[in-house]
Amino acid sequence: MSTQSLSSVALGVVGQYNQAGKLLVGAYRTGVQRVVNGANARYAAFLNARSLPLVTEAVKTSLIDTQTQLAGFVESGFVGGADRADQAIDLLTGGVKGGIKRIANTARRVETAFDTTAISTAGSLSMPVAQVSLVIAHRVVAGSKRLSARASGVEAIEADVVEKIAAAPRVVKKAMRRAVKTRA
Repeated sequence: MSTQSLSSVALGVVGQYNQAGKLLVGAYRTGVQRVVNGANARYAAFLNARSLPLVTEAVKTSLIDTQTQLAGFVESGFVGGADRADQAIDLLTGGVKGGIKRIANTARRVETAFDTTAISTAGSLSMPVAQVSLVIAHRVVAGSKRLSARASGVEAIEADVVEKIAAAPRVVKKAMRRAVKTRA
């Protein structure tokens, strides 16, 4: 197993939360589309099932088309908002990842200039907490995947997500034991 640095774990956490955000936005987008499609279908079924006075088949078709256009307009507004949320997530993630990389490079340069390992030592002492944060981020992504699958009508969970969830408690316990040992 390769050694991880604090910055690589932090980048992993940011990446996981980026993925979770994207999944949640996708679930929102899918949910809006399902609501709009359901409303269109219910409205059409309502009109077609009733015999309304002075409403011919041509009028019913016109009403259904108008409602579909209106619902499409509303849907495009919500989907446009979701697209902008995706862009904001990417922008924020890019900025945070760039900041982490700059801090890691600055810390490396400071350690080289002063011929010390104090910053690396402090980073290694905080690794157990960082690894727990990464495990939590994995769980957030797994939950987001379940939510996204449910919003799209799919109830399946990918096998790798199930494995990560099953392995998570073991990783957390191991990280906590290391943290207790380093403090003692």
